[in-house]
Parts: sequence; structure tokens; C-alpha cells
Amino acid sequence: MSPRKSFEQRLEQLRSTLIAMSELVEQELSTAMDALERKDVELAQEVFAMDERVNNLRYDNERTALLLISTQQPMARDARFILASLFMNVILERMGDKAKSVAKAIPYILQRPNLTISPELRQMADMGQAMLRDAMQAYAAEDVTLALQVAARDDDVDQLYGETFFSVLARMAKTKKPDKVEAIYELMRIARDLERFADYATDLAERVDFMVTGQLAEVNVDEWEEVRASAEEERAALAALKAARKAKKAEAESASDT
Repeated sequence: MSPRKSFEQRLEQLRSTLIAMSELVEQELSTAMDALERKDVELAQEVFAMDERVNNLRYDNERTALLLISTQQPMARDARFILASLFMNVILERMGDKAKSVAKAIPYILQRPNLTISPELRQMADMGQAMLRDAMQAYAAEDVTLALQVAARDDDVDQLYGETFFSVLARMAKTKKPDKVEAIYELMRIARDLERFADYATDLAERVDFMVTGQLAEVNVDEWEEVRASAEEERAALAALKAARKAKKAEAESASDT
């Protein structure tokens, strides 16, 4: 086998493994959402095991990419493919972390077993997973048009996140029970994790654009006012959570004194 043929096979191996990693990340988020909706701690444990596999794949991919760089000294398009794959490898690992973060919230939510899980959370997860699938399809086909379409869809997720945030915040404002406030806050945090999952899918699309065109640029930039408003909203939610925890502590101290 010629050196070039061997090199091309290793490039294809890297591509295939990265796509398999993305499929595992998608499964990880799907399982986390199932566990959330069922309030199933045992199912959530499966998410942690999947995340460990995602982490292992990340390091395998890094070793493959670094070996290709050090032994083959790739140029131009091949070099961009390897670098883009390295960047995407890290992004996928972070997307897996977001799925794991959803699973981590379940024990807190179980403090209020009758708590209604906002249906918008599943909708956000479905949108993020579809963006992930299409971003990886764009990667496999080197399709810049599809990659840019993926990035454009992030605005839809951001809009749904905003609606979900205010809906959950309203639920926090209506309750006086500290345990329930804490559980509802976890729903808000999950919404943020899902919004970030979609952001990472946009990052994948940007790396596909770089891989094909050689241009590094953000393709979906948040306006400063949106960023500032989001930060202010999260500060308000954290303030409500701190007040609830303070009240819970005061109740516990009062009970111990009697």
C-alpha cells in the first residue's frame, strides 16, 4: 500500500470515529432527557457511563490526529481537516458534559417528585440533537451550505430558551417552599445546558466551514444586548435560589431549637 493510500485510510478512520462519537453524544442527551422525564436515577447513571466512553473517544481521536500531524506533515486541505477534527473532538466532549449535567440535576428534582417537567426542555433537546446530526452530516459531506443552515437554527433555540427561562422563573416566583424553589431552579439550569448544547452544535458548523474554505469566523454572533439580558436574567434566578436556601436553613435552625 502506498504512503498516500495509508494516510487517506487514517484520515477516514478519524472521520468515522468522530462521527461515531457524535452519535454517542446524541444518545447520551436522549438518555438524560428520558431519565429527567421519568425522574429515574438509575437511568441517569447510564448517562455517566456513556460520558466516560465519550471522554475515552476524545483521547483516542487526539492520539490519531497528533500521529497524523507528526508523521505525515499534512498540507493545505488535509491539514485543515485534521485541525477541524481536533477542534470538533473537544466540542463533542463538551456537549457530552452538558448531557451529563442534565442527569446530575435529577436527584435535586426528586426533592419534589410531583414537579412538572417543562415540555419545552424536550423540545430544546430535540432541536439541539437535530443540529448536531446535521453538523456532522455537513462534516462527512464537506457541505458548507448545510453547516451554515445549522448555525442559523441556533436563533430558534435561543428564542425557545428565553421563553422557557421566563416560564420557569414565574414558577419560582409563585412558590414559597425552599425545596420546590431549588428543584425548579434545576429546570432553569437544564434549559441553560440545552441552550449551550445547541451553541456547541453551531461551533461544530463553524469548524466545518473552516475545514472546507480555510476561513475562521463566527457564523452566528449574539448581539451584546442579548448577552447582557441573559446575564441579568441568570443573576435574578440565582438571587431567588439563594433566598430559598437561606429560608430553608432558617427553617432547619428553628426546628432544631424547638
